[in-house]
Amino acid sequence: MRRLLLIFLMAFATLAVNAGDKINVSLVKQYSDSNFILPKKSVEKKMKCVIAAKPDYLFPKMLRDTLNKFQNEDYGNRVFTMLLTGSGKGIKIMVNSEDILDNDTTIYFGDFVVDRKHFVIVQNEDNTELLKIFFKKTGDSVYFQRLFVLTDNIITYLPSKLEAFYDEYKKKLLVNEYVINGKSHAEEQNVIVTNKTNDDDGDDAFKLDVELFE
Repeated sequence: MRRLLLIFLMAFATLAVNAGDKINVSLVKQYSDSNFILPKKSVEKKMKCVIAAKPDYLFPKMLRDTLNKFQNEDYGNRVFTMLLTGSGKGIKIMVNSEDILDNDTTIYFGDFVVDRKHFVIVQNEDNTELLKIFFKKTGDSVYFQRLFVLTDNIITYLPSKLEAFYDEYKKKLLVNEYVINGKSHAEEQNVIVTNKTNDDDGDDAFKLDVELFE
C-alpha cells in the first residue's frame, strides 16, 4: 500500500504538459485526519516559464549542468526555489526544495525547467536586473496547484539544498554546499564546475556591465 501511494504521489508531482502553452504541476499535501477541512478556494500559483536569454554565455551553461546533476540525484522533490544574487566577482546561487504554495509573500521571476523538475526563480529588488540579463520569459505558463490526498501513511521527502558561487573572472562555478534528501555530500563540496565545451571566447554577460553587481 505504501509503495502504491509513493508511486501515486510522484506521478502527480511530475509536470503535465497540455497541448499549447499551459503546464500543470500538482503539489501534493497529505493529511490523515478525516476531519481535516479542505480550503474553499483552490490553492495555486501561476507564472511564466523562463529560458536562458543567452544560452552561449558560460554562466547559464554551467548553471544548467549543475542543476541537472542536482535534480537527477534527488528522488522525491520536484519543485525548488532558486535565488541568484550578484556580487562584485560573480553570482551566488542558492537552491532549496520547497513547497511554494505554502508561501504567499515571495515574488517569483519565473519557472526554469530542467529535465522534468522546476527551479522557480526568486525575484527581489537586488537581483531584478541580473535576472533580466540571463533569463527571458516564454509564452508558456505554468500552474502550480495544490492536490490534497487523504492517507493513513503520510510520506515525506527530506529536503535538498545547493549553494554555489559562479566566479566570472575565473570562469568557474564552485559548489559550497550539496545536500540531497537530507544527506550532505561532502565529496560534492568544493568541486569546481568548468565549461565542458571548452569555449573560451569569454562572451559572458558581465562584459555588458560588470559594475551591475558591485
